Amino acid sequence: MGQLLRLEVENFKSYKGFQTIGPFSSFTAVIGPNGSGKSNLMDAISFVLGVRSTHLRSTNLKDLVYNSPSNENTKLSNRAFVAAVLKTKDGETTFKRSITTSGTSEYRINSKAVTQQEYNTELEKLNIITKAKNFLVFQGDVEAIASQSPKDLTNLIETMSGSIEYRNEYEQLKKEEQLAAEQSSISFNKKRAIAAELKSVFQQKKELDAYEDKKAKLSKLSTEHMLWKLLQLDRKIDKDNAEISIHNSQIEERLSETKNAEKQVNTSRKSQAIAFKELSKADKNIKLLEKDLEENQPTLVGLKEKLETSTKKTLSFQQSIKKLQDDYTRQKTIVDNMKSEYQTHKNAKRRTQDSWETSFTSKTLSLDQNPEALAEYYKIKAITDTQNYDRTQPLKEIGQKISQLETKIQRNEKQKEELLKQIHEKLEQERKNKEQVETESKYLSECLDEKEKIEEKIKSSNSTLNKISAKEFDINDRLKITLKEISTAKFIENESKKEKRSIEMLSALKRLFQTVYGRVSDLCKPTQRRYELAAMVTLGKFADAIVVDTNQTAINCIRYLREQRAGKATFLPLDSLFVNPVNESLRRAHPNARLVTDVLEFNTIYDKAISFVCGSNMVCDSVDVAKELCYQRKLPIKAITLDGTVIHRTGNITGGSFANVGGTSSSLSKWEKSGLEALIKTRDDLSTSLMELVKEKNSLIPVESLQVQLSDCETRCLTAKETLSRTQRWLETYSLELKNLESQYSSVCLDLGSFNQELSTLEKNRDTLSAEIRTSSQPAFIEFCTKYNYSSIDELESFIESKKKYSSKILSHDNVISKIENQLLFEEEQLSYISSELDRTKNALTELEADIIATQQEIDLIETEAGSLIQKISISRNDYQEKLVIYRNESAELEKTRSVYVEKLSSLDLISKMKSAKESELGKSLDLKLAILRKCRLEGIDIPLKGGSLSQIQISLANVSASETSGGQLVDTSSIDINPDYSVLPQSTRKVFNTDAEGISNTEELEKMYSSQISLLQNEINSMSPSTHAREKLEVLQNKLNDSDAEFSTFRNTAKKVASRFALVRSRRLELFNGMYQHISLAVDKFYKILTKSSLFPIGGTAYLNLENTYEPYLEGVKYHAMPPLKRFRDMDLLSGGEKTVAALALLFALQSYVPSPFFVLDEVDAALDLSNVVQLANYLRVRSTQLMANGLSSNEEVGSTSLSEESMANSGETTVSDTFQFIIISLKQPLYERASSLVGIYRDQGTNSSSTLTLDLSKHLV
Repeated sequence: MGQLLRLEVENFKSYKGFQTIGPFSSFTAVIGPNGSGKSNLMDAISFVLGVRSTHLRSTNLKDLVYNSPSNENTKLSNRAFVAAVLKTKDGETTFKRSITTSGTSEYRINSKAVTQQEYNTELEKLNIITKAKNFLVFQGDVEAIASQSPKDLTNLIETMSGSIEYRNEYEQLKKEEQLAAEQSSISFNKKRAIAAELKSVFQQKKELDAYEDKKAKLSKLSTEHMLWKLLQLDRKIDKDNAEISIHNSQIEERLSETKNAEKQVNTSRKSQAIAFKELSKADKNIKLLEKDLEENQPTLVGLKEKLETSTKKTLSFQQSIKKLQDDYTRQKTIVDNMKSEYQTHKNAKRRTQDSWETSFTSKTLSLDQNPEALAEYYKIKAITDTQNYDRTQPLKEIGQKISQLETKIQRNEKQKEELLKQIHEKLEQERKNKEQVETESKYLSECLDEKEKIEEKIKSSNSTLNKISAKEFDINDRLKITLKEISTAKFIENESKKEKRSIEMLSALKRLFQTVYGRVSDLCKPTQRRYELAAMVTLGKFADAIVVDTNQTAINCIRYLREQRAGKATFLPLDSLFVNPVNESLRRAHPNARLVTDVLEFNTIYDKAISFVCGSNMVCDSVDVAKELCYQRKLPIKAITLDGTVIHRTGNITGGSFANVGGTSSSLSKWEKSGLEALIKTRDDLSTSLMELVKEKNSLIPVESLQVQLSDCETRCLTAKETLSRTQRWLETYSLELKNLESQYSSVCLDLGSFNQELSTLEKNRDTLSAEIRTSSQPAFIEFCTKYNYSSIDELESFIESKKKYSSKILSHDNVISKIENQLLFEEEQLSYISSELDRTKNALTELEADIIATQQEIDLIETEAGSLIQKISISRNDYQEKLVIYRNESAELEKTRSVYVEKLSSLDLISKMKSAKESELGKSLDLKLAILRKCRLEGIDIPLKGGSLSQIQISLANVSASETSGGQLVDTSSIDINPDYSVLPQSTRKVFNTDAEGISNTEELEKMYSSQISLLQNEINSMSPSTHAREKLEVLQNKLNDSDAEFSTFRNTAKKVASRFALVRSRRLELFNGMYQHISLAVDKFYKILTKSSLFPIGGTAYLNLENTYEPYLEGVKYHAMPPLKRFRDMDLLSGGEKTVAALALLFALQSYVPSPFFVLDEVDAALDLSNVVQLANYLRVRSTQLMANGLSSNEEVGSTSLSEESMANSGETTVSDTFQFIIISLKQPLYERASSLVGIYRDQGTNSSSTLTLDLSKHLV
């Protein structure tokens, strides 16, 4: 049902007028030449079945109307239509689509006008889906079908399966589902926030009940705390006053000792200054002499190079003079020879003229002035020549031959002269080249000798330089060691001073502030000696950090250090340090690794500071253990080995053996002062030796300069070799050319002899004929001879002939003389140029020799001066060494006296600082006591008093009565008159005082106990903010919670409904898509096997589909792969055109088998197929179409060369035999269309310029 029976077209594209195309059988082949209109038939079928004009190779519908009249008078039509007659269950149904005059489409079914939608609906009932175009394949689209993108194949499956109808609804419901879920989530979060706020209100009510009780406890504890702190301050004030008195007496004693030491330092300093002045003067003298010596060196080197260059130039000038002299002699010979030749030709010309004048009489010569006689002679001569034609004609021929021979002889003579000249030139060039070869060979030999000398110099310089470098390296190595030892000794000395100042500073801080505990390195120590280095590396910059109790104590300490200018320090307040908890699993990380905190012993009250410094650092027994933890197990730690190697968290490795590093100076031995002085002397000696080596190195000719000279010399050698080789090649060329010229000269001479011999013979013949002619012509000239007084006509003719020869000889002599004159002028100019060059070169040589003598004199003078300077430098250096010894002795003496003075001054400064520190501590204690009393009055803390009153304490500092202490601080004296009653304190509390380490520890613990309890209560009270409106707020929040719960229920129900609708649409879309996909994924492989199997490959190829998204496949692409027989897997783009076509046909047949259209139109799908594949396709189409027509074939029936059974058709997923199916294929290949059931031939009617059709039923002819 739905088979295409025929087409009716009118004025469609190339089809003029009304035409009926068909009938179409179950397997119809459309054939015709290119340009006949086959593709227009494809367009007609597509047009009538609803395909848009954009797919029909046109931009609008009017372009589809026939518009190519055969003549100008034919009127163009503006309407066209195509009607398809389909076989249906009701008989025949005609689908007609027309193009109106307005350029729009009109649709009719059985002559009834319908809309496009109705038109397409009726077609879809016949399984003709216009959108999917499941009934046709355009020309060139078959490969694109196989190579289309996965997403395009997905869209095709959706279109043909119908799942695309659910796409818009799917996307809309998906958005609604997401929106509903989001609203439900927002409502739930709102409900949860209200519930949390309600819980907070309950907590506020509980805080209100505990608020009053905590305030009472805080008041009692604060009173006891303030009283205890006042007791501690009064005890410290008494102690500080006693210590200040002791320091005053010590200062007077140290002051006297310091003044005496200062006088000794001044005396030693003056002696050292005098020695240094003498030493500087000697050093300056040496430098001036060395500078003079160094300044002369460039001049000396330049003069020597100038002398060497001038010497080379002298040799070059001498060679040039010799060559110029030879050239002058040779050129002078050439000029003399040419002058002789010139004179010879002049004499020859004069002799020719004299001979001519004496050879003929004046009567004969006067004939030149008588043209009438000559005219009469030539007239008679013409008559006689006519009469003696038989004799004159051979004579003319002989005359022409003689003329030709004379021309050849002249040409050969000229050629002979040219060859002779060229031979002389080549001989001269050969001579010059031989001289040049000799000169260049000599120059090459000199360059090679110079190269050997430079290489020897480089070798010698390198050897000397290597020796100096070895000594320099050894001295540098020893100097480095010495400097390191000096640096270590000075560091130890400075470190001891620094350590001393640090201890003094720490002692002062401890006296001022009881809660200064000490340095980190003093508060802990390793459990074993082998951990000392790793522990010191771990502590690092925090080793000297000072641990205090609170941040306020650290601020007070810093203020004190700034005021006293006592140095810098790092403080670690225990109350504000943030310490990350240690990962307990690290303790079990490796048996040979442990936390640094586990290998240190320290009081538990310092645990926070030690943990802050050490962190999670681990001590490892070896580097391998550290690498395993950091690199292989990737633990976030810093690993330190026992030898000091550190592997940081970033993976970097630093450190190593720290035995000689200042950070572990406690393990270093201390240098004595005498040892340090010896090291300094060694350093100076080594520096002097190093300077001497540098000067010796600088005095050498730089190897780089020699390398440049060597490179230049090598370049000159290479150039000389190339020039010599080129000149030798030229010499060989000249020799060959000379031989060739000599050969040509010999040949020309032979030809010339032959020509002269032939000329002599011809002249004899000519004279014989001439004599005969004259004899016969004598009678005619008798009257002429009588008239002009000639004895005979022979006399006149002899004169005419001689005149011709005379004119020729004179012209020849003139040419030769002119040529020799020009050549002689050129050669004389060359001789003059050579003479001037010779004179100029001799003058230059004379000047150069004078310059060489002057240069040598300058060199001798400079070398004499240099020898004198070297002797003076040696004397000055000895003087310098003597003064250096004196200076060192004076410096050592100054260092001793200065050390004594510094020690005395340091002792005085220490005691003064200790006194100042005590005075500062006293002032701060009084200020602190006043601050505590003022705080008690301000905060209303009731302290029991034995004397005085808190009302004496001024709240404002403006009217404070103050007295100045010895330390310069202003102290309020009102606090001195107040005497607190300490008896109310517990006995255990009064006993606590920071007189020793245990007392400090107890004091700190007690202060910490008071502070923590008060702070705890204050924090608890401050954190409590009871609200009087708690109950009202509780009721409002309860109502909000109920409303939020109702709103959440509404949104949740909405989300469930939308999700249910979305799931239904998704399920339907997935069902339609998967239904078609499952079908074609099975069918495509079976169709591909049918199209690719043969007798050689009975199994055939493999084709399959893959989903990119198996959950919702329509959202992603579908990949299509095909593997031809006996070929490995490749992407579709890498297959050949024929392989792509077969794969595309298999996919098309599989798609068509799911939604089978009643007919299938294919436009030249076999274009890329080879013969075997064309036959395979034709057999398949024929079997399928004939099977349907015959209502089934036997399982063993064969068509052509391929067996295609009904069972294979059924297994491939195709329609059953009871269905109708039809193939219409456009093809140009005979193996395909000869297997069709019928043919539709399309040809071009040239008369009307349109397409016409013919049909042929082949079913009668099928075998």
